[in-house]
Amino acid sequence: MGIWEVRCLFGNEYALDSTIEILKKNGIENAVKLDRRYLSVRFERRDREREEMVKRIVETNHGFIESEAPLGEYDKELARIKMKKLRHAEKKKRSGH
Repeated sequence: MGIWEVRCLFGNEYALDSTIEILKKNGIENAVKLDRRYLSVRFERRDREREEMVKRIVETNHGFIESEAPLGEYDKELARIKMKKLRHAEKKKRSGH
């Protein structure tokens, strides 16, 4: 199935950084800081027990789980939604509204 990803969003960088430290203390070394507010925790294969641990740690540190899916699926979905919105805006613009 490939690499599994849990994508998380935080309100601030401090919460994200402290979550990464707690994850490391709990033996989860595969946390990737995407930017100042987004975190991706990746697994070689789906591991529900470790996923639940990650989710509890993230939520305890005031984070939000955005996606649990194979790596890349979340980005594909965001791109699909963006294209749909662009098409809708173009259609609206052409109709004169």
